[in-house]
Amino acid sequence: MTEQQLPEGWQMVKFGDIAKHISKRVEPSETELEVYVGLEHLDPDSLKIKRHGVPSDVAGQKLLVKKGQIIFGKRRAYQRKVAVADWDCICSAHAMVLEANTKNVIPDFLPFFMQSDVFMNRAVAISEGSLSPTIKWKVLSNQEFLIPTKDKQVAIVEVLKKRFDLEQKYINVISSAQQVSNAILGYRKNNNFKTEKLKNLISKHIDYRGKSPPKSDSGIPLITAKNIRDGFINEDPREFISCDDFDSWMTRGIPKEKDILFTTEAPLGNVAFAPNYKFALGQRTVCFRARDSEISPETLFWALRTKYFTHKLESRTTGTTAQGIKVKELLQLSVNYPEKSLSPNFSGLLEQVNQISLQVERALKSMPTVNEILRP
Repeated sequence: MTEQQLPEGWQMVKFGDIAKHISKRVEPSETELEVYVGLEHLDPDSLKIKRHGVPSDVAGQKLLVKKGQIIFGKRRAYQRKVAVADWDCICSAHAMVLEANTKNVIPDFLPFFMQSDVFMNRAVAISEGSLSPTIKWKVLSNQEFLIPTKDKQVAIVEVLKKRFDLEQKYINVISSAQQVSNAILGYRKNNNFKTEKLKNLISKHIDYRGKSPPKSDSGIPLITAKNIRDGFINEDPREFISCDDFDSWMTRGIPKEKDILFTTEAPLGNVAFAPNYKFALGQRTVCFRARDSEISPETLFWALRTKYFTHKLESRTTGTTAQGIKVKELLQLSVNYPEKSLSPNFSGLLEQVNQISLQVERALKSMPTVNEILRP
């Protein structure tokens, strides 16, 4: 791209012109610093370091990091690990320590840019090695990128910082909601909670495991274990069976609204209510219909997500690569649940907390992404 073709307010630069590579080595046993950051402490696509170790955890030379400098995982760059240090510390030698070259870029812009697909895709492309691909600074420093000029960076960083701050608040709200849910789900009092085998709490179970549905490019949605998340249905990946095949496929039973879908393998133990539209049920899932005389669908839904039940489930699983459970075994598991007088409060409170969490997650997903904000 020639200079005349560049978008107004944008420039082509080499990465080495906007970032400085800091490579000061430290022996963990000799440092007075109290924090060690390994690649295992960095979360993908998060500039915030949420956990760390101590220098006594590790041996061998590490890298010195000053507060505000960037830690970038140069090994297995596809993991998208880049974060800003909140303290002076040491970090893994499998990382690069970088800081902004303030002649060409404002410091706060660089970490956001390194989060972008433009940077990360290039980092993966120039990585060398097969088992543990790694980036060399000499190669990275010569890569050319299109970035805004310093004047434009100021406005972009202001937007990105607001997005980052709002994202952290949303994450904190979701985390708090999960803690409240876990506290409620972990509660049980013997004189108010009952224990019964799952088979006695359902009036029907529908099982299509072991059958491969005839898929089509369009038609009636097919829900498989890949669509059943922890508490909700995700329509992606979208698969279908043809309308002509529906009746011949769904011969074992047709789920109804308020039925509960449960994954029996890969992933194991995800629970969601059946949607209120026509769909076919695929592999690695089973559908439960609550026995109204014993338990409400809402209470059964939450009871299958309690720590009590998940512990029972984990104790009866089989397999190493992908853990699973046979429906025959699943039906024998004990369910701990509140008596009917407590059920509305139990499920109602959990649903309120769940709705708050889902609303915040939707708000988080609706925010413009770093890639969208950094687009010329």
